[in-house]
Amino acid sequence: MTKRTVHGVALILLAAPLMVVSCSDSGDKDGGTAGAGGLKYDGAAGAGGSHLDGGAGPEVQVPPVDAQVINDTLQPVDTVVVDAPVLPDAPAVIDVAPVLDVSLVDTRPAAVDAAAIEAAIDTTPAVDTTPVVAVCTETNKFDGTTDVTTDRTLTKACSPYAIKESFNVSGNATLTIEAGVTLNMGTDAAIIVGSGATAGRLVATGTAANPIVFTSPTAGAGDWIGIEFWGNTITGSSISYAKFDYCGQARFACIHGEGGVKTGRVTIDHVTVDHIGLNANAITQKDTDSNFAITNCTFKNVPTAQYAVSVDGESFAGIDSTNAFNGSSIELRGGDISATTTWKNPGTSVAVVVTDKLNVDGAPAPTLTIAAGTNLLFVKDSGIAVGSKGGMLKIVGTVAAPITLTSANTPPSAGDWNGIILWSNGNAKIAYTTISYAGSTEASSSNGALSVVADSNSIDIQNSTISHSAQYGIGIRCGSTATVGNTGNTFTDNALGDVGPGPDETAAACQ
Repeated sequence: MTKRTVHGVALILLAAPLMVVSCSDSGDKDGGTAGAGGLKYDGAAGAGGSHLDGGAGPEVQVPPVDAQVINDTLQPVDTVVVDAPVLPDAPAVIDVAPVLDVSLVDTRPAAVDAAAIEAAIDTTPAVDTTPVVAVCTETNKFDGTTDVTTDRTLTKACSPYAIKESFNVSGNATLTIEAGVTLNMGTDAAIIVGSGATAGRLVATGTAANPIVFTSPTAGAGDWIGIEFWGNTITGSSISYAKFDYCGQARFACIHGEGGVKTGRVTIDHVTVDHIGLNANAITQKDTDSNFAITNCTFKNVPTAQYAVSVDGESFAGIDSTNAFNGSSIELRGGDISATTTWKNPGTSVAVVVTDKLNVDGAPAPTLTIAAGTNLLFVKDSGIAVGSKGGMLKIVGTVAAPITLTSANTPPSAGDWNGIILWSNGNAKIAYTTISYAGSTEASSSNGALSVVADSNSIDIQNSTISHSAQYGIGIRCGSTATVGNTGNTFTDNALGDVGPGPDETAAACQ
């Protein structure tokens, strides 16, 4: 059989052994160099043997596959020489790397039962949401028949309280009233704080959702008196988020200050006062020293001819524009202003009625500033005097928020009130202000809605209106050397003229 040389197969044969099936006894018994009929690798042709020609190089002889050992000697058996097929020349290197199965495998996890997992993970014990019911611990519930002389708290758990009569908070004690407490006040009853020789404090702090209620079980206007703060009230006293119903009797308001309750001692905030007694105010501060901070309060059903708030001049500083007056007004009772102070604008919807003379005076000279937008209504014989010893009045409005000073009478008439008088050490700065129906002929030393009575005075008035004075608009003494600024002003219907009779001593009006 013709031997065929196959190039490039050696690598394949080494990787996978060739199986030769023996089927004859052809005589190749030499498994060595020239075995007859034997099969050898890459050697020269042996006698009658077959070989695979791998090209140059030494032969490697392989014994016939079908051989057997007999008497310790390898004996060939009948073999069939496999004629290797003719193969085309192959590249010197054949990539025999195994073929990888790259078919896609779905490695996504199976669907997750989120609810089951959450249930398994959530091991938080259930929370008991049953509301805790507070228990009243007062053996004898407070009823006002004894004074509070040591710290005491009225609790929501013991509410409502039936207060039989008036009681004092004194002995440096604090009475605390919790949010949500209701006090049913007996006829003519009052809570009196800081009266007498020892001090007291009241802290009544409600919330919007749980206000404190002071009321009458019989629901009659003026059934009970109210809460009184006196001169020994301790700083930090307050009433907030509370309702007052059916309080106020003649001399005493629902919330009353007297005896010098100094600035900063009492705060009244988010308080509603309703159904006030016939001759009473909602809040009264009886003297110059008393000065509550009054904010976010609401006043309802204030009797005709009475006031939501009644204060002296220095106390007016505690009222701001956050309060709702619902048609009621503020009484400004006049008085001395001996320390520098600023009056806030309580709101354009509320009338501030000045019922007596205001005197800005002191040494050192105090300054009273009236905020833009303020409206003051003056009754007969009332007015503002500045600077016997020293004083400065600033009434400065704006185009958008002018200040108004006018008559409280309806209808108004020229000369209803005195006007503004600058004494020997008085000075004023006025702008964007209307002054009307002043210049009373009965006022001492007054000769105009705005009267300059001394040489040392200094006044600057700009962009303002002076009208309906019973005398001059600006009254200046004959021969006065006072400094008077008069710029951009409007004068209307002033009985004696716009400015006069001085300062020119030769003017006809001065003869």
